[in-house]
Amino acid sequence: MFGSGKRYQRFYNVAIPVVGLLFLLGCAQPEKRTSPVDIQDSTFRLMPAYIVSFNVPTENAAKVLRSVTDSYPLQYGSYDRVAFRSAVGVEQFRPVKGSKAGEQAEISEIPTTRITFAVEEEPAALQKVVAAIRAAHPYEEPVIQIQPGWISQAKHEGEESNPNRWWNQPKPAEDATPHPPK
Repeated sequence: MFGSGKRYQRFYNVAIPVVGLLFLLGCAQPEKRTSPVDIQDSTFRLMPAYIVSFNVPTENAAKVLRSVTDSYPLQYGSYDRVAFRSAVGVEQFRPVKGSKAGEQAEISEIPTTRITFAVEEEPAALQKVVAAIRAAHPYEEPVIQIQPGWISQAKHEGEESNPNRWWNQPKPAEDATPHPPK
């Protein structure tokens, strides 16, 4: 069906030693890839993290996010409680047989906010935030997505003259228009 077995045997008898020789000579070695850990300069470095995103009915967003920050500080450099809340979207779903809501024929649509934040790449930290989301979330099956990723972390060096940093921007001048005494 694929041709003579002897022909393929001869191919393997020649190809395998050639590939082995090329590997030993360094011709077939994979090139070393740069890791994100290696990407840095005087102002930042990259750190591994879990990127956590979940959808929550907008009316419950503050409550669920508070549950997360009470269990884990969501620290990012010199700031804590760092998270992104999206504009309101619409989440749809239809409960099926076996759900707590019971099987339903119609699709439900709920105004929903998406919250995203980074957690250090530590399973215990991730377990805390997932448990906090599930404890405060009103849904039986909250949509929680977790991806491994990289976050930047400031080194606070070399920023002294960066004009884009808020602390290096000129302060607004006082209103030069004289005001009559009160």
